Amino acid sequence: MKHIILVAALAAASVGLAETIKLPAPDKDSGVSVIQALKGRHSERAFCGKDIPVELLSGVLWAANGFNRPDKRTNATALNLQTITVYVCMKSGAYRYDAKANELVKVCDKDLRPAIAAHQPYAAAAPVSLLITADVSGPAYKDKRSTLTHYDAGIVSGNIYLYCAANGLVTVCRGSMDRDALKKALNLGDKIILHLNHPVGYPLETKK
Repeated sequence: MKHIILVAALAAASVGLAETIKLPAPDKDSGVSVIQALKGRHSERAFCGKDIPVELLSGVLWAANGFNRPDKRTNATALNLQTITVYVCMKSGAYRYDAKANELVKVCDKDLRPAIAAHQPYAAAAPVSLLITADVSGPAYKDKRSTLTHYDAGIVSGNIYLYCAANGLVTVCRGSMDRDALKKALNLGDKIILHLNHPVGYPLETKK
């Protein structure tokens, strides 16, 4: 259904920390060409707050860190370690994107968008914020100076930008956030790095 709104999907889901939201399959033929998306790619810091259709949420998550082959992601990753996990922060709580199952798994009942926004309140106005994290517990990251996952996170960020530009959404890549509050709320250990976040929504002038 082309006009299912995210809030309706959330309302239909079961309540509690065990809540799982099954996402629709991403429309892999949506949007404009790559060239047009590159022309339109920009950072936007004003959001109208309108809910994102669940189809587009599924699409932007797939573009960010989904599987485009049985065992390979849409984003390149150093040594094919696939250490990136994307969290979705919304009014209803925070969810881990399970790319294999194409589901959102609830991990926190709190609205963590203010913690994402930190000292830049404009970011909390977006209906969705995507948090890009990396697991550095593997042997490839014994050297604390390793920057492999930094590159991985940057590629995910670029994918988010292009999907948004191609599908009428806007976003901005941010490094600012309350990392301590987010780690505590999401129950993330010391081996998880919070790299970047992307508020995602419609531009402020959208009246549709």
